[in-house]
Amino acid sequence: MSGAASSTPASGEIRRRIIARGRIPFAEFMALALYHAEHGYYTRPGATTGPRGDYSTSSDVSPAFGRRLAVQAGEVASRLGEGPWRLVELGPGRGLAAIDMLDGLDRYAPDERSRLLEVVLIEPSDSLAAAQVARIAAAHPEVRVVRHRSLAQLPDSSVRGFVLANEVLDALPVHTVIRRREGLAESYVTTGESGQLLLCEGPLSDRRLGTLVERYRLCRRPGERAEISLELEPLIAELARAVAAGSALFIDYGLDAEQLADETRAARGTLVAYYRHRVEDDLLARAGEQDLTAHVNWTHFDDAALAAGWQIAGRTSQDKLLLALGLMDDLLARPGRRTAREEMRRLAARALIMPGSGAGKRFQASLLVKQIGADLRGLRPIT
Repeated sequence: MSGAASSTPASGEIRRRIIARGRIPFAEFMALALYHAEHGYYTRPGATTGPRGDYSTSSDVSPAFGRRLAVQAGEVASRLGEGPWRLVELGPGRGLAAIDMLDGLDRYAPDERSRLLEVVLIEPSDSLAAAQVARIAAAHPEVRVVRHRSLAQLPDSSVRGFVLANEVLDALPVHTVIRRREGLAESYVTTGESGQLLLCEGPLSDRRLGTLVERYRLCRRPGERAEISLELEPLIAELARAVAAGSALFIDYGLDAEQLADETRAARGTLVAYYRHRVEDDLLARAGEQDLTAHVNWTHFDDAALAAGWQIAGRTSQDKLLLALGLMDDLLARPGRRTAREEMRRLAARALIMPGSGAGKRFQASLLVKQIGADLRGLRPIT
């Protein structure tokens, strides 16, 4: 975690900012490394997931992921009554989830599919957005696809429908706070004598960090650390502003505040880098060319949702969500008579509820609702 000798376009931009302004909070480094308009990890041309990327999402693992989420989207659309509705996705990646959800709506909710007005993609990267739109258009040329760079571009109360945010929260820039004997400190990024990026410590850059540390009882003992996103609350509030009625599904890995404050976990924190499907300890290396991610504080998320006017329908693990939405039908289809291709698809769908690349119990799914009932199928007990 100490420093980075390699040079990348993003690290050059970061160095120039440090030279001009002095050390920057780690959250600012993370924002530049991931979201710089030209050189950010998620915004650079050619950014991808799956075998050719640095990590795999559930949509990379199996199309059954999106198709079963379509069952939940269809239920939400049916509760909105007659009239058009929108399917919105934050951080659409390669566009696979949108395609699979459209396939699922065709199969499991054809009446609701006929009323779908458009698919809305919230994607800051121009190059990724172009690829997403092209991929969706090739699979579903009849569907209108609209792209916005941010939630801020959605008009107030313009969305009646279903919102998906899969592995979005874990990539929000985070401030790293450490408890020292003399009080709280924060991690900053600076440069060494030879220009290498280095971590150092300084006072808190924002007083809200101290407030959140105390509220969630984080960093209670000297040496303990915690990651705090100051962008979480604005994101949830901005989404609430845009959604008049419907549901938002957030899927990510994370823990409640009490679990994050556990002595063993707090000793190291949860912030890691991913490069070529390996966990990397050097967070400053390959800026813009490796993923950076931290566990979601679900207690903070719940508080932010309630404050923004959402109703929390509930939270469950990804395996239980998908099984409640009918994934078992995919696992049991055509027993004893499967082709090799069908068996491969079945095993891929099975991976979605197992430990490892499919996330299984490690990923949590939180459903928020507005103006519809909270008893959603994905949260019901599996019978």
